[in-house]
Parts: sequence; structure tokens; C-alpha cells
Amino acid sequence: MLSTCTVEEGTEDAREVKRLLEAAFPPNEQAPFSFLLEQAEREEVSLLAYRDEGLFCGFAFMIEGADLAYVLFLAVDQAARSRGNGARMLEDVGRRFPGKTITLDIEPLDDAASNALQRRRRRDFYLRNGFAPTGFANCFEGDAYEVLAKGPGFDPGRFLALVNELPEGEDKTLARIEDVAPAYADLLLAAR
Repeated sequence: MLSTCTVEEGTEDAREVKRLLEAAFPPNEQAPFSFLLEQAEREEVSLLAYRDEGLFCGFAFMIEGADLAYVLFLAVDQAARSRGNGARMLEDVGRRFPGKTITLDIEPLDDAASNALQRRRRRDFYLRNGFAPTGFANCFEGDAYEVLAKGPGFDPGRFLALVNELPEGEDKTLARIEDVAPAYADLLLAAR
């Protein structure tokens, strides 16, 4: 059974989350672990570790707004993959924010990327778990990430306001996904 706990500095969970953060995300996508701990002291921010019968499974870092929540980081430990843990972690996130739109962003599809298959698998995982494309990209520090959402509705203005509440780096902006990720222009055309 999956259990959660709030991550606190100096604990085994903190060491595991820091290790997984550094292993699961490329350097340009990582926030300093100290930043996550500092932000998690705010009432509307959560940094959670997930365990299954004592085995570390992964973590989630998220911020809650009035009618939506933004999952900035969600990662499943390599040793805990392909066992349904990622889906169960997403279910837990949904239970924490009933009636709210859950949002997250992912690297956009790009067949030329060195991790093209990983990007497609990650996107497919979220789509299988009820998330849907919003048609927007979250843009910051020269990168663009596809925004996915699950829940009653996606409001781009409220999403942007929420993600900019986290004081890391430059302010984020939103753009139409096909404007910043050319592969989406063909995808959207094929879907019509």
C-alpha cells in the first residue's frame, strides 16, 4: 500500500528525494533541493515522499491555488517503476485537490530529441491517467514545456499566475504549443 509523508530536511526521505531529483531530471530542469524544502514550508506548497511497504517509490512537489494545483515535479524511482506506483501517486495527488484542475508540464514531443522515446512514453502515461493537452506551453529560461491538465477546466491566466508564485528564475510565459514546438503543428493538423 502506498503511503506518503511530508519531506523534512535531514531525513532519509529528504536524501532519497534529493537523489531522485538529480537522477530523474536534467540539470536545466532541476531546482535546488534546498529551494524545494524552503518552498514546502509555505502552506500552499507540498513536498511529499511516497513509499510502498517501506520502499521509497518517488516524490511529488506541487503548489495549490484557489481552483487548480500545479505539479512541478513528480518522479518514480527506477526500482519502483512498472508496478503502478506512478498511477497511484497521481491518484493521491488528485485526492489532495478534490474539485480542482491538476496541471503539470512535460518536455514536448520532438522526434529529433535524444530522449524522444522517453518523452512520448511520459506523455502517453499522463494521457492514460486522465490528463489532456491544453494546447499551451509553459515557457521559461529558454525552454518550453507542454502543459497537461486533468479536472474541471483549464484557465491559462490562472495557471500562469500560480506557476509564477514560485520565485525561481525568470517569470514564466504561456505560448500556443504549436508555436514553440514545431512537431505539434503536424500533430494538431492530423487530429483535425
